[in-house]
Amino acid sequence: MKGLLMREEDMKQLFAELIHAQGEALGMVLTALCQQVDPARLKKDLQSTIAAAQKLPSTSTISIRIATHALAAAEAEKMAQARTSSEGPYPKRG
Repeated sequence: MKGLLMREEDMKQLFAELIHAQGEALGMVLTALCQQVDPARLKKDLQSTIAAAQKLPSTSTISIRIATHALAAAEAEKMAQARTSSEGPYPKRG
């Protein structure tokens, strides 16, 4: 029986990895979305949504953590697009 049950530390690690993976996956979706829409506006809207959700006592802290991963992805894509546009029509490679 002992071998069948996961230890509490293993369960905590499993859940932490799952939460992190969900955040990364959402970040990938947001990166793709930012390539289709204005990333600065999306980032601003997401910041507002997160701030509003944080004020609600029913909001899960895990959902805030995952949404924050998405916010980081939106910021990264915004910066990448700004860098690309500042390089002009023929960006330097390697």
